[in-house]
Amino acid sequence: MKLPLTLLLFSGVCAAYGATVQGGLFDEETQNPLARTHVTLAPLPGTAVAPAFQLSNDNGQFLFANVHPGWYLIRASRIGYATAEYGQYRPGLPGTPFEVTDSAVGSAAVELRQIVMRRQAAITGSVVDDNAIGIPGWAISVYTARKPVRRIAQGLTDDRGNFRVGELEPGTYIVRSGAGGLEGGSTLVPSYYKYGTAVEEAETVHVRLGETQGFVVIHTVEGRLFELTGEVTAPDKKPVRVTLITDTGRRMIGNSAGPFTATGVPPGMAELLVEGTGCAGYQTVMVDRNMFARVDCLPFAAPLISGALSYPVMARRLDLDGPGAESAVSAGQSFGPGHWEFTVRPGASHYLAGIQNEGDSAPPLPVDGWFGLDVGNAPHLQVTLSAKPASLSGVASSLGKTVIGAPVFLELVNPDAPELATQSWLVRADPQGNFVFEGLAPGVYRLMSSFYFDYEDPIARDKAVTVTLREGDAITQPLEMILQ
Repeated sequence: MKLPLTLLLFSGVCAAYGATVQGGLFDEETQNPLARTHVTLAPLPGTAVAPAFQLSNDNGQFLFANVHPGWYLIRASRIGYATAEYGQYRPGLPGTPFEVTDSAVGSAAVELRQIVMRRQAAITGSVVDDNAIGIPGWAISVYTARKPVRRIAQGLTDDRGNFRVGELEPGTYIVRSGAGGLEGGSTLVPSYYKYGTAVEEAETVHVRLGETQGFVVIHTVEGRLFELTGEVTAPDKKPVRVTLITDTGRRMIGNSAGPFTATGVPPGMAELLVEGTGCAGYQTVMVDRNMFARVDCLPFAAPLISGALSYPVMARRLDLDGPGAESAVSAGQSFGPGHWEFTVRPGASHYLAGIQNEGDSAPPLPVDGWFGLDVGNAPHLQVTLSAKPASLSGVASSLGKTVIGAPVFLELVNPDAPELATQSWLVRADPQGNFVFEGLAPGVYRLMSSFYFDYEDPIARDKAVTVTLREGDAITQPLEMILQ
């Protein structure tokens, strides 16, 4: 059943004051209005105005006044929901643009439908012991199934051993329980759904937008947990924080220099991170028995960066329990030792060829455009930019007609696994159907456009156009939209 509230686009009292765009947002499942939702009025390329932003009111309604003539998209975002656009064929797909005209006063209103939003995916299940009885208060971690495997969400079981992990993007995941002790002295090691302790034994879980994938029952495995002891040295015995990090989480195990002890450590790789005032230490340990480790908290310096001083270098820490927040590296900023990822955003005049530590023979392979480096206490980053980026442009059309605001998707093919992509981009064509991608590195790319297909859909991918770009290429590629 359709709701009576519609989104209206109409001319204002006077063209000088522009038009008004108003409408409402609704939950797809309940049809209830969605208040306090971020709404963006986004112009297409070629409409020379800035995007406008606001929150929907208590009734899920929004109103943009004084909108200048041009082509626009309306986009809505809210925690727990997939980003939605007006005119989607179905939730999760690109929306369709609409035009604001400078028609005379009294022209007929252009009536558009409301925007419905679908919740993100979720995984539910339980963690059980060897008698298939749920274990309460047990840690759960969700990882990407695509390599490199990364922890992206976590949760706890309830009093019956059941869990729910939400706000997931559509995709394929691996689910794992944590380690811990049970009454009676037995201990459980981290275990994957459905059975086993090795990632190769894990059964994947695929979720679609709005879907709750249930009955993910993890059968835990008994095993030995270890004790990790050690000592931290710090200048003048200054206070420090000692953190133990594994791929199932992190915990603080000390708050001062000197000895520390961590019990119940699961087998596998672990990281010891020491942070103090003006000093830091980092060490990786393969835990397969009771062990001793020594970590020095040493003074650390701001990174020396050469080769890209005109462009901001972005950084984020990547520990075993997942990536941290990204930020631009500012002059004089220091960051401690460990594994970090760095990137420089591409531009029309350059692309990022690599980032490496001074003395490294070659930069590492990027993941989603990020270069991963093990950083010490005095890093010197060598950033290599090329002044010969490639570009790819064209006109999106369907059945001989250009498509206004066509969504155009581009992905860089992984040379080691052609079915996968190492980076992806989505742009909108302008009102004449023109699109352009700039700042591209050499490589093999897949190019496609559709209002009707998920770009991860193998059917759409098989219909994509393949383009090989060399350094400095400026390729023009006509693009036929993929229809139903």
